[in-house]
Amino acid sequence: MDFKKRISFLLALLLLLELLPMGGFAQTLSLDPVAEVIRPGQAFLIGFDASGEEDVSLVLKRTPESDTLLSVVALSLASSGGRNGVWWNGTYNGQPAPEGEGYLVLTQGENMTAVPVTVGPVVPMLADVSLSGREITPAKGPTLSLSTSCAGLLTVRLLQGNVLYTVYEARREAGAVEIPILAEGLSDGAAALEIVLNDDYGLTAEKSDLTVTLSGFAEEKAVEGMRIDDLMAETIPLFVEEDFDEIVAEEEIVLEDQHQFTPSWGSPYYGQDTTLNYWTLPMDITDEAAVWKMLTAPVTVVDTGKKNAQKTQVVIRAEPDEKAGGVGVVTCVSQSVHVLETLDNGWSLIECYSSSFHDSKVKAWNMLVQGYVQTSLLKTTVPDQTLGLVVDKLTQRLYIFKDGALFSTLLVSTGLANARQPYNETRSGEFLLQLPAVGEFRSDNLYCSLAIRFNDGDLLHEVPHLLNKDGSKNYSTTEYKLGTRGSHGCIRVQRKLTPEGTNMMWIWKNKKKNMKLVIWEDWQGRQLSYPDDDTVVYVNKNGGKMYHSAATCSAAKNVTFEPITYAELESDYTKLDRCEYCAPVLRRSEIDEINALHAPGGDHDPILTEARAKQAAVQ
Repeated sequence: MDFKKRISFLLALLLLLELLPMGGFAQTLSLDPVAEVIRPGQAFLIGFDASGEEDVSLVLKRTPESDTLLSVVALSLASSGGRNGVWWNGTYNGQPAPEGEGYLVLTQGENMTAVPVTVGPVVPMLADVSLSGREITPAKGPTLSLSTSCAGLLTVRLLQGNVLYTVYEARREAGAVEIPILAEGLSDGAAALEIVLNDDYGLTAEKSDLTVTLSGFAEEKAVEGMRIDDLMAETIPLFVEEDFDEIVAEEEIVLEDQHQFTPSWGSPYYGQDTTLNYWTLPMDITDEAAVWKMLTAPVTVVDTGKKNAQKTQVVIRAEPDEKAGGVGVVTCVSQSVHVLETLDNGWSLIECYSSSFHDSKVKAWNMLVQGYVQTSLLKTTVPDQTLGLVVDKLTQRLYIFKDGALFSTLLVSTGLANARQPYNETRSGEFLLQLPAVGEFRSDNLYCSLAIRFNDGDLLHEVPHLLNKDGSKNYSTTEYKLGTRGSHGCIRVQRKLTPEGTNMMWIWKNKKKNMKLVIWEDWQGRQLSYPDDDTVVYVNKNGGKMYHSAATCSAAKNVTFEPITYAELESDYTKLDRCEYCAPVLRRSEIDEINALHAPGGDHDPILTEARAKQAAVQ
C-alpha cells in the first residue's frame, strides 16, 4: 500500500472511532417482548437494553413509523448502558391507553426499536368512595358515592355477624354512581359495608373498610337479606363457561397448564438452575415423588446470629453494597432464599418473595425480587425428613406429605389484601416452622389457637373463633371462608377432622423444628385441569347432601359412603355440595371460576398490583 493510501485509511479509521461511544462498540438497543395483554391500571415491568448513557424515550404508537402517540411510558428517561427497566401502568397523565393493537417504541438518539403489544380494557378500580353519613335507620340511610373505572357488575352489601344483606346489585357502565344505603331485617349495631366490582373478564375490585351503624331495627327480625351460607350456595359466576370460551377465542389466549409454572416464574434468571428445589419444581401436587424430594431438600437461609432472629429481617440490596437501595426484605432463619451467584467480593445474588410487612424497611408486597446479601450471612439448613407441608394459593388447600407421599388435604384461608392493607397478602416462598411454638394469640376480637410461626408476623394456626358469653367457641364468622382468601397474612387451617384424622390440632401435635412449609404463588396464567371422569368420589345415595373424598368421613359418623365417578357426580349428582371436612375434588364450575380469575393476560389481584405500583412510584 503506497503512502497516500495509508494516510487515507488511517483518517477513515480515526473518523469511525470518533463516531463510536467511549468504551468500544455500542450494545444493541432492544426491547423485551411483551407477552401479556396490557391492562391500564395494572403495573408491569418493561425491560430494555440501552446502547449508552444517553436518555431514552418509550411511547405507544399504532405503528412504529406513526407520528401520533397513543400513550407515553417515559420521555427523556435517564438510562445506563446495558440492562434497564421501567414500570408502566398503561396510563399517561391519568388517561388509559386506548384498546387495540399497537407498538411500544423505544428511541435513543437516532436509534429506534419496537415490539408489538395488545392493550386491553381498564382494570376494575373503585375511586372517590365516600358516605354522606354513617347511620342507617329503617326510614333512611346515607348515600354512597363512588366512581368505577370500567363496566361491570357492581354489588354493595352490608355484613353484620353471619348475615350478608345485598343493598344494591346491577351492571353499570364506567363513571360516577350514587347509591342510597337502605336495609331491612337487620339488628341494631355495627355493620361492614362491602363494595365489589366484577368486570367481564373476571377481574375484581373490592373495598371493605367502611363501617356503618344501624339503629331502630328490631333485634330478632327475620332476615330478608341473604345469609352467607345461602350466598355461597348461589354464588353468581364471574361469567359462564360459554362466555369464557368466546373471550378466549376472541383474544387468542392460549391457556397454560399450571404444571408449567414454578415459584420462580417471571424471574430474569428463570430456567438457569437445573437442580430440583422449591424454585425449579413445577407446582404440580400430583407429582408426589418430586414434591417429597423438594420438601426434604436442604435450604439456604439468612442468619444474623441475633436472638429471636426469626422475628428480624435483612434488606436485600440492589447492588453488592451496604449503602445500595433495597429491593426487598428477607426474614432471618425461617425463610429460604434462592442463591443465584456467589461473588468474590463477599456478596451473593439471591432471589425470594419479599417478606414486606407494614413496618418493613422496603415495601415490596410479596414481590419476587433479586438482589444481594452478604455471603457470610447465608447458612444451609436441613429440614425435618418425616413431614412436610405445601400450601397452594390457587386452590386454597394445605397438603400434608408424610414419609414420601401425600397423606392428607386440609382447607385453608391465606391473606386477603385490600387497598389500605396490601401487606395482608400471605408471602409465598419456602419456610421452616419455628419452635417453641406461639400457641394462642388474639387478633382484635378473634382468638387464633395452635399458632406456629413461619415468617416473622405470619403464623400457621387454627381457623379463628369468637368467644360466646358462655365461654364456648364460635367459628361462624371465619369457618365458612375456608377454601378462599380471608386472613390478614397468616394461614388459617381447618379444625374439622379429615378421614385421615388430620386438622390443625394434628399438625400441632406432630410439629417438629424446621419442618418445611412451602407456599405456592397463584401466578396469573396458572390453570387447573378437570379431574379425570373416572376419578372416584363418595356419596350417600339415600338422601345425602354432600360428596366426599373417602368412604368414611367425620361429617357423618357410622356411615359408609358409596363410590361414584366424577362423571356421574357432574351429571347425576349436581345438587350435592363439597364436604367441608374431607376437601374432595372441585366441581368443574368451581375450576372454571378459578381459571377465569387467573386467565392469561388478566390480574387476579388488582388491589395488590395497584399498591405495588404506588409504592414503586414513591421509591
